[in-house]
Amino acid sequence: MPRKDISRTQDETCTGGLCVVGIEPVSNFIILEQLAQARDQTTWNDLMAPALAALHCEVMQSTSDEGSGILAYVAHHLGAHHSPDVFHVQHELVKAVSGPLATKQRAAIKAATETQQRCEQVQVPQQETGDEPPSHGPVHAPTARARLEQAALDAQAASQELERISAQREQVAQRIRDIGQAYHVVDLARGVRRNGPLIAADIQAQMDQVRAMAQHEGLSQRCLDRIDKAERVVPKMQATIAFVSDDVGQQVRQLD
Repeated sequence: MPRKDISRTQDETCTGGLCVVGIEPVSNFIILEQLAQARDQTTWNDLMAPALAALHCEVMQSTSDEGSGILAYVAHHLGAHHSPDVFHVQHELVKAVSGPLATKQRAAIKAATETQQRCEQVQVPQQETGDEPPSHGPVHAPTARARLEQAALDAQAASQELERISAQREQVAQRIRDIGQAYHVVDLARGVRRNGPLIAADIQAQMDQVRAMAQHEGLSQRCLDRIDKAERVVPKMQATIAFVSDDVGQQVRQLD
């Protein structure tokens, strides 16, 4: 085939032992799939170099997670641009916020169910309803009525809390989906080009909202640290948009 520049996606899998994998995403051609003893930059280069030597191509872009071995290999051996994998950015936010909110939602479902059951179990004596004349014994109706009212209030509060936490969880999920929608050179709704700073600002805005919701729910410092970890990738995402825009510009200029 004529010489061509390609992108490559790469990852390390651990099913049945450590395996390093590299794929050309347009054709889905597997460049490398081999068991390895390590996943440092030297191992990546030792395995990938012979596989690439057999192809009449040059890797201009590599996409992966933020694994230190892969990043070092791309920077020091491959000399290509590294593009962050948006999945891992989103997945970090899911672990940081969506997971804990799911735990809260399950607790809220349980509380709402239990309070509703207690409400149904509390009965007002028949003399309170007027179906029978009051007896000459001690009257406990006011106490029963108070228990019923309190049970109803508890059930209502539990139901409202369930609705609130469910809505909050859906809001977080939508913000995470919006990051994937924002990470595009072209506005998918209007068909116009978007620049790196605008895209980075859109992604940052979604992360800020996720962080605000996490803080409002009182999530742990560990959860906030995961958000920070995802946020540190945003400048790399902006650099990738600039890289793609420049490459497209070069190809268009060659068309005269």
